[in-house]
This record gives sequence, C-alpha cells and structure tokens, in this order.
Amino acid sequence: MGRDVAIDYLRSLVTVSVVAHHSALAYTTFSSFDAAHYRESPMPIVDAARFWPLDILVSWNDLFFMSLMFFISGLFVASSIARKGEGRFIAERAKRLGMPFILFSVVLSPIAFYPSWLLSTSVGGGHYLASFFAGGTWNTGPLWFLWLLLAFCVITAAAFRLLPRAMKGFAWTAGSTGALLGVFLTVTLTTMVPLSFFALPDSLFLAGPFGLPHAPRVFLYFAWFLMGVVLGAGDMSRSLSRGNLRHWPLWLTLGGLSYFANALSPVLFPGLTPSAAKVVLNVTLSLCCVFTILGSLGVARRFFTTSLPAGDSLSDNAYGIYIFHYMFVLVAQFALLTAPIPAVLKFLIVFAFALTASWGLTALARRTPLARVL
Repeated sequence: MGRDVAIDYLRSLVTVSVVAHHSALAYTTFSSFDAAHYRESPMPIVDAARFWPLDILVSWNDLFFMSLMFFISGLFVASSIARKGEGRFIAERAKRLGMPFILFSVVLSPIAFYPSWLLSTSVGGGHYLASFFAGGTWNTGPLWFLWLLLAFCVITAAAFRLLPRAMKGFAWTAGSTGALLGVFLTVTLTTMVPLSFFALPDSLFLAGPFGLPHAPRVFLYFAWFLMGVVLGAGDMSRSLSRGNLRHWPLWLTLGGLSYFANALSPVLFPGLTPSAAKVVLNVTLSLCCVFTILGSLGVARRFFTTSLPAGDSLSDNAYGIYIFHYMFVLVAQFALLTAPIPAVLKFLIVFAFALTASWGLTALARRTPLARVL
C-alpha cells in the first residue's frame, strides 16, 4: 500500500495535538496535583495561573484523540502482515515499539518526572531515582501508548496466524457515508455503553513501566484499532474517500455539540442514578468520538492532498516528537511556575518549546543508531 498523504499528515497533526494537550494540563481550571503521590498525580505540574478555554482543548481532546491514533495505527496492519508474514511483522513491531518503550521508559521517565518530584512531599525522603522506581512500578507518561499498541498488533497477528481463513474475510469496504457512520457508531456505542454497569479503575499500574492511565478505555482503543485493521484490509481509499467524508463540517459540529452534552451532562440530565449518569456520559463520549474522528478524517482528505517540505519533516519526526515531548513539557511548566505572566502565554511558550525541542532532538537522534527505532 502506497503512502496516503492525508492519513500521514493527520497522524502528524494528532501528534501535535498530544503535545498541546500535555502543555495545557498545568493551566486548566480542573487541574490538580497530588503532592503525596506525584507519580500517580492527575497532573504532574499544576500552575496557580489558569485559563478556562484550555479546559475545552484538554477535555475534547481526551474524548477522541487516542482512539484516532489507534485507528490510524490499525489501517496499515493487514497489508503489512500480508506482505511480511506474521512472524516478521511481530518482530518489526517489537523493534519499532517495544525497544523504544523499554529504553525510553527507563531513561526519559525519570527525567520527565523530576520537576514533579521537586514539588512533592517526597523531595526530602531520599534519593530521587530510588524513590521513582520503588514499588516495582513507575509512570511512563504518554509512552503507555507504545506497549498497548504493540499488544494489539501481537493479538491481531496471532489471529491471522491461528485463524487464516477467518481473517481473510476480516476486511470491509465502506461503500457509502451511511455505512461508514453506521459501523463507527454501532461499534463505539456497543463497546462503551456496557462499561457503564461495571466498576472499573480509572488507572491501572501492572508491573514496571506497564501502566494504563485510562484503563476502561482499553476496550474503546482496541475497537478503534480493529476498525482500522478492517478498513485497511479492504479498499481503504474508497472507504475513506473524499466523497464518503464530504460531510465533515456537519460532523465536526455534531462532535462539538456532543462534547458539550458530555461536559454539561450533570446540568442537562439532573437527578439520574449513578448507572444512568454513566450511560449518558458514555453515549455522549461515543458520539463525540465518532463525529470528531470522522470530521478530522474529512478535513485531512479535503485539505491534505499534496506533500509539503514542512509537512514531510513533521511526518518523518512525529514518532520521536511523541516520545520526547513530555520531558520538555514538564521542564518548561516547572520553569514557568513563578513567572508573572498569564496562563495562556505560559501554555503557548510550553507548547512551542516542547514541540520545537522534541522535533529538533528527533531529527538529531535519527542521524545516530537510534534511527533504527525512530
């Protein structure tokens, strides 16, 4: 399968949105820091300066952008397995995802969380590295995406190996806009609504660097990954054609309305039982996720039609930007804590610094042996 500029550039822009998301976390009105448990704190750095519009950026992103990343990651899995075979595919995925995860979880995570430790109650309790790795588990920030994606790839490749006849039919081409929208909505709602009736932990730390900050959404992420695999195994160019995605303005509007329905659900739907309230949250989350992702795909198909030098550079370095940006974000947020400037300006400084620094570091690292994994 040849390069799809629209999908490639969309993947890069989602990476940029991840940088913006983490850059904004210190400045939302709902940000909180747990000084006694800095490794598990909702936000590693929290500034006294706040800017409420960043609440929308962070909370809307949170409803869709990781699902979109898993979906894009799944689009090229079937073709890669068909071309390389299951064994070689797993080996290359382990090298591309597993090796960076282990290496950078050990090296970058302590660097990233050092500013958070300085703000915690643990700062006077002993050596930083010893305390960071204490207990057998530690926070890797956004690197959790790598190991979970690798796990999804291994499961899918194993299914292709063990059930070859069944997996040959594991392909679908959306012949119309309605079919695409219908499947996305059905799968997402079927995945999320039943979770409303189970008490699941918000986060889960398994062992070592293997943690999940949004544990219940693993099912959602796997569903979107599999939808990517299914579409990629079929005629992806037809399924995600400009014609099928032509309603992107409407979808982005519906995504925005669904976001506000999710955010304001306690006000819009007062007096619900806890289970009913969870159903409403998961339904509106599902609607926001589907419509925003479809709208994003439509924007990409409409506007990203030709390669540009800056876009190609961003695409080439997007993986490294994802890996490296978090330590730059936290260092910059910590450095600006006492700066007497508005929160929006702090956010812009952190975002610009983290993006350019991680972009530059990736470009340099790709001239070294690390190029094999970046």
